[in-house]
Amino acid sequence: MIDLVKLLRLAVGMMLALILLTSRVKAQNVDSISLVIDRLVKVIGSTTRKPIINNTVFRADTTRINNYLSTARSYQTENYDSLLFYTQKALKLSFKINDLPSISRSVQLLGRYFMMKEDYQNAVKCFIKSLSIEEKLNNSARIADLNDELGSVYYFQEIFGKALTYHTAALVVYEKNHDTTNMAKVYSHLGNLHLSREYCEQRTKEQKKADFILAIQYFEKTVQLCTKTGYKSLIINSYVNIAATYNKLDKPEKALVYLNQAVEYYRKTKNMSRLAGSLHTLGITYYKAKQYSLSVKALEESEKLSVDNKYTEGIQYLYEAMAQTYEASHDYKNAYNYYIKYMTIRDSLVTAEKSKQLFELETRYQTEKKEKEIVKLTSEKREKNLLLIALSGLILMLLVSGYFFVKNIRNKKLIAEQTLEIKEQYIQDLEKERQLVATKSVLKGEESERSRMARDLHDGLGGLLSGVKINLSAMKGNSILTSENAQAFDHAIKLLDTSISELRRVAHNLMPETLNHYGLKTALNDFIAEMSKNPSTELTFSFFGADIRFESQLELTAFRIAQELVNNALKHSGAAKIDLQLIADVDRICIQVVDNGKGFDTKGKSGDGKGLVSIRDRVTANNGRFEIESTPGEGTEATVEFLLS
Repeated sequence: MIDLVKLLRLAVGMMLALILLTSRVKAQNVDSISLVIDRLVKVIGSTTRKPIINNTVFRADTTRINNYLSTARSYQTENYDSLLFYTQKALKLSFKINDLPSISRSVQLLGRYFMMKEDYQNAVKCFIKSLSIEEKLNNSARIADLNDELGSVYYFQEIFGKALTYHTAALVVYEKNHDTTNMAKVYSHLGNLHLSREYCEQRTKEQKKADFILAIQYFEKTVQLCTKTGYKSLIINSYVNIAATYNKLDKPEKALVYLNQAVEYYRKTKNMSRLAGSLHTLGITYYKAKQYSLSVKALEESEKLSVDNKYTEGIQYLYEAMAQTYEASHDYKNAYNYYIKYMTIRDSLVTAEKSKQLFELETRYQTEKKEKEIVKLTSEKREKNLLLIALSGLILMLLVSGYFFVKNIRNKKLIAEQTLEIKEQYIQDLEKERQLVATKSVLKGEESERSRMARDLHDGLGGLLSGVKINLSAMKGNSILTSENAQAFDHAIKLLDTSISELRRVAHNLMPETLNHYGLKTALNDFIAEMSKNPSTELTFSFFGADIRFESQLELTAFRIAQELVNNALKHSGAAKIDLQLIADVDRICIQVVDNGKGFDTKGKSGDGKGLVSIRDRVTANNGRFEIESTPGEGTEATVEFLLS
C-alpha cells in the first residue's frame, strides 16, 4: 500500500509538471521552466525508489533527445527559431522520462538561444539552473563548461567581476582534469576579458596598460597550449587578439607580425569571412604604423571580399578606415568618396535603428495589453483546471487501483504457472542427469574393456606369436631346407611379423600408451603417422596453442573422438586429403577434421550413423559442443570443442 501511495504521488507530480511544461515553455518563460524542474526534482526526491521505466523505450527516447539537441546545435549560428524549436522538443521529452542530464543539456541550449537574442538575463537563469543540476549530479566537466558559459554571458554584459569569477572557476576544473583544449579556450576568454576591461570599469592609463599586458600573457598561454594539441584555428584567433592588444598599446609594428600570419592562414584555408576581417584590422594597423600604401592595399582587398561575399554587416567602419587612410596619404578624392559611403550607411542604420525601437515600443504596448487579457482569462480557467486536475487525479487513482488489483491476480496465476514449469524443468534436468550418468558409465565400461583387451592382445597373444617366431627362427637354423622350402619358410616368418605388427597396432588403437605418457598432441600425431600408411589418402596433422596436459579422461575422450572422425572420413568420404587439427589452450580443447570428399546432407539419415551418435554421446558426457558442416560434393568439416572454465 505504501508503494501505491508513492506511485500516485509521483504520477500526480508528473501530471502537474507536464501541464506546466505544455502551458509555459512555449511562452519562453524561464522562471516557469525553473519551477517545473524544481517541482520535478522534489517529486522524484520524495519517493524512495525511481519509477519503473521500460529500458527499450527509455533508450529510444534518449536517442530522440540526442538527435533533437544535435539538430538544435546545428542552428546556433544561423536560425534562432529552429534552435528554439528543437531545444523545446528535447526539453519536453526530457521531462517526460525524468532524465536530469538531458534536461540540463536542453536548458543550456535554451540559454544559448537567449544569448543569441541578447536576452542575457534569461540566459543567465538558464545556465545557472543547468549548473545546479550538474552540481547535483556531480559532473565536473559539465560544471566547468557551464561556468565558462556564464563567464561569457557576463563578459557580453560588461560585468568584469562576475565574468572573471566564472571563467576562473572553469579554469580550475579544467586544470584539475588536465583538459588542455578547454584550458586554452578559457585563457583566450580571460584575455578578451582583460582586453575589454576598459569598457566595464573606469580605468586609468596605467591600469589599461596593465590590463593589456595581462591580456597578451593569457593569449600567449592559449598559443602555447594549442601548439601542443594542434588547435591551429585558436592559435590564429589568438594572434589576431594579440595584434589588437598591441594596437591598443600603440605598438603596431609588433601587431603586424601576428596579423600577417593570420592573413596568410585564412588565405590558405580560404576562410573568406575571417580573411576580410583580418585584412580590415591589418589595414588599420598599417595606418597606425604610417604605412599608408600597404594600408590601402589591405583595406581594398577587404572591401572586395566583403562586397563579393556580401559581408555587409559593419562595412561602414571599413569605409571610415579607408577614408582616413586616403586622407592621410593626401588622396582627398577617394577620401571624400569613402566618407560619403560611410556617412550614408551610418545614417541609414540610425534611421533603421529608430524604426526598430518604435516597432519594439508598439510591440511592448500590444503585448502588455494582451497579457492583461490573458491574466483575466487565466484566472477564470484556473478554477476549471483545478477541478479537472482533481477529477483526473481521482480517475487516475481508480485506474491505478484497478490495475494493481488485476496485476495481483495475474501475478498469482503467473507464479503458479512458473512453479509448475520449474517442477517440470527439474524433472527434465533429473532425467538428463540420469542419462548423462548412464552414458558416462557406458563409456567408462567401454574404455575399461578396451584397456583389458589391449593388455590381453599385447601381453597374451602378442607374446605367443613372438615366441612362435623365435622357435621357427631357431628351427630354420638347425634344419637343412631346400631353396623352395626356405623361401616358403621366410614367407611364413614375414606373415608372422605382419601379424605381430597388426596385433600391436590394434592393441595401440584400443589403448594408446603414447597418450598416457606424452599427451594428446603426441598421441594424435602418432595416430596420423600410422594411418598415413594408406597411400590413397593424404593425412595431415596440425597443432595450435600450448602443448599442455589435460585430465586423463578428457584426453582419452578427445583422442577417441578424433579417431572416430578420421576413420569415418576414411571409410565414407572418398577424400583425397584429410586434415586433423588440434587447438589447445588452458581453457579449451578444440578438434577439427576437414576433408575434401564427397560430403553428405547433414539433415538426412547420413548424419545419424552409429559413429556420429557415438561422438555426440562422448561430447554430451563431457559438456562439449559438436558441429558438423557438409554439403554434397564439397567435403565435410567437423568441429568438437570442450570449454574448461
